[in-house]
Amino acid sequence: MDMDTKHPPSSNESLAGRSKKNARVDSIPRVMWILNHTAARKYEIPMLRKLGYEVFTPKIYPNDANFRSASIDYSEDINLTIPTDELAILNDSDWYAGANRRAWEIANKYFDMAFFILFDAKGVEIMCRRFNGELVWRTYGLAGKNSYTKILETLPQYRRANAAFRQLGSRFWFAEGYSNLHEIESPWIQRQTVYLPLGMAGASSPSQTEWTGGDKRMLFVCPDIGFNPAYAEIYDEFKKEFKGFPYAVGGAQSIEVSDRHVLGYLPLEEHKRNMQHMQVMFYHSREPRHIHYHPFEAVKAGMPLVFMAGGMLDRMGGMTLPGRARSWEEARRKVRRLLDGDKAFLDRIRDTQPVLLEAMKAENAQASWADGLRKLQLASLSREHQDRKSARRVAVLSSHRKMQEALRIARDLISQSKATDENLTVVLGVENPTSELNWKLKKKTAKAAIAAFMKDLDAIDVPTRIFEWRQISRVAADRALTYAGVGRELYDDVFLVPDDEINFFEDSDLWIVVGERTSSPVLPMKPIVVVVRDYPKACAAPSNNVNILQPRLGFIPEPEAVIACDERAMLHLINMEGLDPTIVHLVKDGEPSRNLLLETVLECL
Repeated sequence: MDMDTKHPPSSNESLAGRSKKNARVDSIPRVMWILNHTAARKYEIPMLRKLGYEVFTPKIYPNDANFRSASIDYSEDINLTIPTDELAILNDSDWYAGANRRAWEIANKYFDMAFFILFDAKGVEIMCRRFNGELVWRTYGLAGKNSYTKILETLPQYRRANAAFRQLGSRFWFAEGYSNLHEIESPWIQRQTVYLPLGMAGASSPSQTEWTGGDKRMLFVCPDIGFNPAYAEIYDEFKKEFKGFPYAVGGAQSIEVSDRHVLGYLPLEEHKRNMQHMQVMFYHSREPRHIHYHPFEAVKAGMPLVFMAGGMLDRMGGMTLPGRARSWEEARRKVRRLLDGDKAFLDRIRDTQPVLLEAMKAENAQASWADGLRKLQLASLSREHQDRKSARRVAVLSSHRKMQEALRIARDLISQSKATDENLTVVLGVENPTSELNWKLKKKTAKAAIAAFMKDLDAIDVPTRIFEWRQISRVAADRALTYAGVGRELYDDVFLVPDDEINFFEDSDLWIVVGERTSSPVLPMKPIVVVVRDYPKACAAPSNNVNILQPRLGFIPEPEAVIACDERAMLHLINMEGLDPTIVHLVKDGEPSRNLLLETVLECL
């Protein structure tokens, strides 16, 4: 019988009898390479394959200017020994925004490590929470005095990624593309640094015949001039220093630039023709820890390169090259000589500049890659691959008025998790009504109401705690998040936390807040799922009462999910409150067989 050994026919057939979730099912070395940079892929995937790894590459990437050099490639799929149905799920997943639980379960079955870049912090946080293997942050350097530590610690949008990385402990890796990147990073990043040098496909076979020249213009590459202030500043300086010189500006432009020199996006063949015929390329960067691909492309093609001293090219063999310029004046002189046809100078540049490709050659970097991957593999083997979320706890929080609804939700979660063999424990948290009842009711009536509440509480068959919403200041809230290892930016002055007189439900992995009203935002110490029963049929008129209670949903920053119990509530959440439709889930009463509640909760864990 002929068998497809590359792609087993289905996961049900090939993995029959295997019930353990989120654990490796074989010992084949595999890597998830969650990047889409075209030039990097052409170099790094063959390197990984040569060192014995199967590689998965993503088929979806963000529609964003930062991905101007990205593309999709299916060619590695044929080399993956993964069932076709599961590979299809991997290919259909958006790994940047955050793949769903099913996709990560598949990833955990077949992959030891995942290479990624930091783009969408929430997507990275989901990755850190759901992937069991080594997480390898692929870094290629930053401009100026910037550092990855500074990005994580100072930019609000990356606070959650910073917290997620730290919680990973030794499973987090800083995979630097250049050997000096870690030097300016925090000690915890330095300790987890692995050197995987960046190279360029084809660097081992540069051409001395591809470039012919003849077009007496200088080629300067500067993308996104109208979109990125940093590139706009670079171009303004270039125009000032090379005023009067003939030149063309390459690089994709997200916004059209009204400048006759700017070529904008060009098909690859036209870009290659420019590299072949324009007289010289000028490279501006003096950055010590970042460099672009295009100067290496020029050298590979045999195109003369004039570059500024003080940058990465100096580290890569450029210190004594004739194309090196220590000042703008020297750069202008050298470019002018080339434009004027100084053949002796041109030949000297072309004959000596291939030394810049030495560090980009795969054969010169393979030993470093082998050492780095061995370090990652040994770390992976030292840890038992198993579900790190095998004992998960969910707290369902509500007021005493919503206690019965919260109890129903807790019971549904318990029954659905038992039916699907999910190891989930549930605790019910009910807000203490004593203060409210004593304030609203007469003493005797209040006493009876409190006694009735306690009787109802004693009859509940679910582990239950009484709590009070306690207000804390922004300073205290920020400190609490830091201690809890949670990365969130706070914008309000007062926050609420559920005080159960034990540990504020810190022993839970997720909070489900059953819709009520509150006067302050709930501090997101845990991922939060909000349950919204309904909305008033008419909008209430604005009130002058400063103490009016606000909808709780509006005071929960970035909920992981919102459960609407009917279509009208769902439409209100999306159309009136502007919630992302992808986080709003319709879970109607009386549909326990579909396990929609459990599925929503598990997606957030």
